[in-house]
Amino acid sequence: MTVLITGATGQLGTLVVKHLLDRIQASDIAVSVRTPQKASDLSAKGIDVRKGDFNDLALMTKTFAGIETALIISAEDDNATRIKQHRTAVDAAKAAGVKHIVYTSIIDPKADADFTYSAIHLDTENYIKQSGLAYTFLRNSFYADLLLAGVPHALETGDYGAPAGDAKITYIPRNDLAEAAAVVLANPNDHINATYNLTGTKGVTHSEIAGYIADATGKPVTFVDLPAEVHTGILQSLGLPDHLIEALSGLYVGAKKGDYETVSNDFEKVVGRKPQSVEAFIKSALAN
Repeated sequence: MTVLITGATGQLGTLVVKHLLDRIQASDIAVSVRTPQKASDLSAKGIDVRKGDFNDLALMTKTFAGIETALIISAEDDNATRIKQHRTAVDAAKAAGVKHIVYTSIIDPKADADFTYSAIHLDTENYIKQSGLAYTFLRNSFYADLLLAGVPHALETGDYGAPAGDAKITYIPRNDLAEAAAVVLANPNDHINATYNLTGTKGVTHSEIAGYIADATGKPVTFVDLPAEVHTGILQSLGLPDHLIEALSGLYVGAKKGDYETVSNDFEKVVGRKPQSVEAFIKSALAN
């Protein structure tokens, strides 16, 4: 069995490799990265490091050569570019003889979702199904890790701001999602044509999150419901690309409609335990 992970030097990919090494031999793992020099630590462990680029069909076909199961981790770009990139990756995998694609999707992918990136994932899921290859879709909820970005400001001012209202979102730690992916990659035949909704243990509000930060740090922190335009202005001031600002803004619009509050127990079915709660994640992250 040879497994390949794309984007293996990214934040999620790095964690997937770490968890997969606990389950299979390094000699059974290959990775695709844009800059192989950045993966020298993986080469040192006996992992096959290959150059890959979702914009290059011929290169990706070569990258996927000899691979049975491939984890395609979603790229970072605007919708039109990412849809094209993902289709190129799928075409390359099929051309190279890959049997099974595992794909990091999103909870409840929809073409018209307020969270604009959702449309990319729906297109990619459909394209993988149309390819005729075996698949596993990991429909990941939103990373609990993203909640830490507002902590320094909250500790300085006492305000934890987001345009979230009383929306509940099923945040889950990135590390847990990486472990779920590793479990699937270690025994891919147990997950043929499966779709898993990987959510946290409950939907949490930003008021609750502010409370968790306060409890973890011993400092007074309260949630401030930001007007959408103020939130957008903050994101623009950080220099984020427009497509990311649009997606992040849309996330809260959709969340207020209840798009991301449904809890699934699929994570526990796959991994054999419950994911770390948002409260425990924040407490652990802020303990240092």
